[in-house]
Amino acid sequence: MMSRKIVPILLLLSLLILPVWSFADDPAPSVPQKGRESGAAEKAAPAEARQAVHRLEAVVVTAGRPANPTTPVTTRYGTQHNVVTEEQIREQSGRDFQSALRDVPGVMFQSKNLMGSQTSHSLYIRGRGASHPSSDFAVLYDGVPRFGALFGQVLGDGMAPATIGSIEIFKSPQPSEFGSGYASVNVIPRQMKEEGREAVFDAGGGTFKTFSQSLSAGVRKGPYDLYVSQSWASTDGHREHSRAQQQSYYANAGYELGGHWNVRFLANYVGGQTLAPRPETRPTAINGVSWPMAERFDTGSFLSTLTLNNRYAVAQGYLKAYVNETDFDLLQELKNGVRYAGGSGGVWSRQKALLYGVRLKERLALWPGGEIAAGVDWDVADMKNTARTYSGLAVPGVNGGKAERIWDYPRTVVLSPYAAISHLFGTPEGFHAIPSAGYRYLHHNEFQSASSWQAGLVAGWARTDLNIHYARGVNYPSPIVLMNMVLTDAPAAGGETFWSRIKPETVDHYEIGLTHAWPQKATVGATLFYDRGRDRYQAYLFGPVPVSFNDPIGKYEIRGVELTGTVTPAKRLEIFAALTLMDAQATGGDGIERDHLPYTPGCQLQAGFHWSFWERFRLRMDMQYLQDVYAGTNLRSGSFNFGPLTDINKLEDFVLVNGRLGYVFEYRPLQIGEGEVYAAINNLFNRHYEYAKGYSMPGITVFAGLTLKFL
Repeated sequence: MMSRKIVPILLLLSLLILPVWSFADDPAPSVPQKGRESGAAEKAAPAEARQAVHRLEAVVVTAGRPANPTTPVTTRYGTQHNVVTEEQIREQSGRDFQSALRDVPGVMFQSKNLMGSQTSHSLYIRGRGASHPSSDFAVLYDGVPRFGALFGQVLGDGMAPATIGSIEIFKSPQPSEFGSGYASVNVIPRQMKEEGREAVFDAGGGTFKTFSQSLSAGVRKGPYDLYVSQSWASTDGHREHSRAQQQSYYANAGYELGGHWNVRFLANYVGGQTLAPRPETRPTAINGVSWPMAERFDTGSFLSTLTLNNRYAVAQGYLKAYVNETDFDLLQELKNGVRYAGGSGGVWSRQKALLYGVRLKERLALWPGGEIAAGVDWDVADMKNTARTYSGLAVPGVNGGKAERIWDYPRTVVLSPYAAISHLFGTPEGFHAIPSAGYRYLHHNEFQSASSWQAGLVAGWARTDLNIHYARGVNYPSPIVLMNMVLTDAPAAGGETFWSRIKPETVDHYEIGLTHAWPQKATVGATLFYDRGRDRYQAYLFGPVPVSFNDPIGKYEIRGVELTGTVTPAKRLEIFAALTLMDAQATGGDGIERDHLPYTPGCQLQAGFHWSFWERFRLRMDMQYLQDVYAGTNLRSGSFNFGPLTDINKLEDFVLVNGRLGYVFEYRPLQIGEGEVYAAINNLFNRHYEYAKGYSMPGITVFAGLTLKFL
């Protein structure tokens, strides 16, 4: 069914691109660049403009935009985040959304195949993300929610790399940036950054019949700008029943309403499919699951945002409305579409999520050195889940003996106003100190309301900064925690009386960091962080209603240190490295202590270099090292009462080395202003490694391709 949509949408894109291309040939008076930035003011501005904005926020951080994802951006609120740019994503030759984050310190992902992602957990930020069902961190696109809102999946299959301008990764609670969640990932959409026009064609292929193709075109002239894109990627996979595919159609348009206002409209449809095989050997039971079934995951996601931006000397901000409709199908299979033949006969499940709302944010510089950031998020979620067995037998795990069960979840509405204030004492060029404080209130229409707050200090001299930050993070559960109370045919008795008893988890986050930059030469940084969490919520998926929905005893602690550095020993050579060390402990409601948590590496190292030589050649290599990683899931129904993580659960320590070599060229007769022929090798030394027990990842893989940029 997905393939039938390709032709008409390609024709539509062609109709859009051709008039845009011809329109750019007509002369038109230029308009001032001021106010042209898109999206959420600082969020969706072009890279050059956003660099200046971040330097205003940070006042003193580095010599500009970080050169690679390892270097953190320090804001004037004492917080830090990392940025992955469009250029870095291209140079990594990643096949999907998760792989674009592989060089970010403290971030890792899990997969069972060459491309695509699966249900449940698949992305981890400083040890968070392995809980299920849960949304330990918010996944945003253009500053609005875009993830599996029912079970909390990242749903990376709904993010097309060709539409990504950059990615921001917030690795700790930051109430002035986002609400519910311990961390956040925000995708900045791709758009035209400079006056003019361009068309970009990219195609490549490689090992395991892997193929990718994208066609993009854009124009910025006078008050108008438009960017459209189409992409397709597929692979047969490195094992039987491990193929994947993704298609995307994207448009991002803007119009200047005046010198200080502009409006943007964005629309994006992404369809993805990922197959996950059975493990190679029958594993020992992990969290009660001993023999996973082969599965297929189909994702269809449509997102649209409408944004009104303003930018004045003393104020900048946005008003954004959004809608995101996602259908996610989980199909249990054996191979080649043959349904699972044992047990209950296999289950087909469809999760439907409709997310919509309005977000308002404004930054005010009402006095010299001061800033007030204030806003409000209004987020609504309508969700439904349908499960059906292929055999007609009862859906496993639920009462009633039905071959099809339907769960209609109540509409959830979260209203969260917030504000933060900061002031600069001194000057950026000399001694400076920026104290700050912030507060966010989260009003939930079904669960208990909560507050989160933050306090920070940035102090230093010139290019040396000390940042200190505290934040109270709030993590709300999805209504899935009361799954059996919303069955349409047999709801659990008294379900409505329990909703208001559920409160969100909380975490106290402490962080202190020290950074120094030698402009155009090097940067170094060290960050210590400590998290202490409590009020872990427990999911009522099956069985009797629990006495308490929040664990009064269970708690956890995560301690860590991150060391980062970059050096430019020659004009066209940059070397980067990052080391993250973590130690985690958890105590369940039964009082038993655990000294390991799933997917919380004891040691994580990322390093690499980028070298331009002989004028037209570009070589990039990177490596990732993971040590003491334990596979598993923090099931919410157990509140840390899972069995101890032992050597059975421990993944093999491994080092991955990847490389990419490109040759850049021009060919003016065809208006090719920037072309590139490239070849990439992943897992250069053919190492065996796994992200999940029994699922070996691909050995050495080779890709090659061609990029043509017409100007």
